[in-house]
Amino acid sequence: MGTTILGVNSAYHESSVCLLRDGVILNAVEEERFNRIKHAKQSRVDNPDELPDQALEWSLRAAGITPEQIDHVAFSFDPEERLRGNRNLGEQGIPAGDYGTPEGEETFHRHLYKAAAELKRRFPKAQFHFLRHHLCHAASTFFPSRHEQAAVLAIDGIGEFNTTWMGIGEGNTLKAIHEVPYPHSLGFVWERMSEHLGFDVYGGPGKVMGYACISDPIGEDSGIDYAERFRRVIRLTDTGFTVDNDVMRFRTRDFSGLEPLFGPRRTSIVDRFEEASIAAGLQTVTEEVFIHLAKILYRKTGLEALCLAGGVALNCVANARLLRETPFKYLHVMPAANDAGTAVGAAAYLWCQTLGNKTRPRLDHTYLGPEYTPAEIETALATAGLKAGQPDDLPRQVARMVYDGKVVAWFQGRLEFGPRALGNRSILADPSRFDVRSRLNYKVKERESFRPFAPSVLPGDLGRHLQAPADTDAAEYMLLALPVVEPRDVQRIPAVVQENGITRTATARPHVVRPEVNPIYARLLQEMKALSGLGMVLNTSFNISEPIVATPEHAIATFQKSRMDALAIGPFLVKR
Repeated sequence: MGTTILGVNSAYHESSVCLLRDGVILNAVEEERFNRIKHAKQSRVDNPDELPDQALEWSLRAAGITPEQIDHVAFSFDPEERLRGNRNLGEQGIPAGDYGTPEGEETFHRHLYKAAAELKRRFPKAQFHFLRHHLCHAASTFFPSRHEQAAVLAIDGIGEFNTTWMGIGEGNTLKAIHEVPYPHSLGFVWERMSEHLGFDVYGGPGKVMGYACISDPIGEDSGIDYAERFRRVIRLTDTGFTVDNDVMRFRTRDFSGLEPLFGPRRTSIVDRFEEASIAAGLQTVTEEVFIHLAKILYRKTGLEALCLAGGVALNCVANARLLRETPFKYLHVMPAANDAGTAVGAAAYLWCQTLGNKTRPRLDHTYLGPEYTPAEIETALATAGLKAGQPDDLPRQVARMVYDGKVVAWFQGRLEFGPRALGNRSILADPSRFDVRSRLNYKVKERESFRPFAPSVLPGDLGRHLQAPADTDAAEYMLLALPVVEPRDVQRIPAVVQENGITRTATARPHVVRPEVNPIYARLLQEMKALSGLGMVLNTSFNISEPIVATPEHAIATFQKSRMDALAIGPFLVKR
């Protein structure tokens, strides 16, 4: 056996693992898929040593590797840099013992080393490596990409102390150009505003992005220009941007600095256009920051390709503007751009830059998690007391059901890595039906009415419905929001179109399905095209207020408590 590297992320949240052998990604998976806790855990100073135990166990077992065969463990965080940057900031109003206080940072530092000690114990022959968080983000997007040279941008809440990393990737090396320090954090602004608007800090930013699209930045009731108010807080500079922490008051529970600009803190979600306008103002200024940073990187590198990572890079609307409004011709976004991806980045950075190998791990798809045999699935169905048929042509029969208005849960192949369901753990419906969106939100997903849905579409059909850029790489992972081609497409595929109040256009966030990557799902789309002429299906993640299902047991339990019409699981089909 050659060199085997285990990448681990557990410092904050989205705990995850990646197994790399001789520069090839064998698997990657998030702990949340096993422990059924969204984001695996909450971020606390006393829990970075809460390791992704079930993900670790599965990763090694699936690859047939013993702990003694691990040569290196790469952990996507540097405790010493964290302690140097945060211990003596002297910020006021932070709860005792929390992040940013001397005692809180000492606790965090201590538990990071407890995580290292436990990993060293479990993998006794491995060399252990702490790696800087943003280097791991940067490595997660550049090294697995198809680009030999690229500008690289990692933008999130915070790493050790910096919040944004700008650099260049060439071959097997990454080099920093500029870093933006705390408190100038776009990710923290999104988390803070999510709480201010009544959402939670972890899942809130994604909801706020959807909320932003239903209005524009001008308050319907107040007439306030909320984009202008955000520009008072977030200012562009020659090297990046700044955030006024006297207003945001990160790390405190004090929202009073925000109230003169954005009104009182909401204690629950208020589904009003005024709050949506605040979200639209934040989205508008975020896009301005993205474009500004990208143009800085282009001036400094002159390269045609840009690679993105970090939780803020999941903003598909901002990503699309990068391709439209900057000189970059190519855009690659790490599909697991959030902290989960740093497990891949840690392993890739160690292989490429630390060990100096010339080959690079490639990420051509995200199907890197568990899969199950027909026998295992059949046992799970029998245990649950479900009767299942076994159609001769499952994709054709499911397509027929979807075309007839049914909602079908779809569980096939290996679990996706990252926050998007990409046709292996999905819920499917007909995008051409006006009632489907409200039906799914209210009766199936049990979530807010404004939450959008994505279309899965064949490559040849993308341009028929949406204004596709020359480079559709990011669209394979639902990471670009693209305008519809013609107004009539809003009527043809209403369930997957978002009326964007900021731009006054209709957009959709496509999942482009290459047949060579996911042949059975592509077959389903081909059957839908034969029925409807669209070559498209509505695709949303297979979950209900929980992480995406991973196992047959998860899939069956979620199906049983839902109002879905059928479950296509492996070769089997269960109908209500």
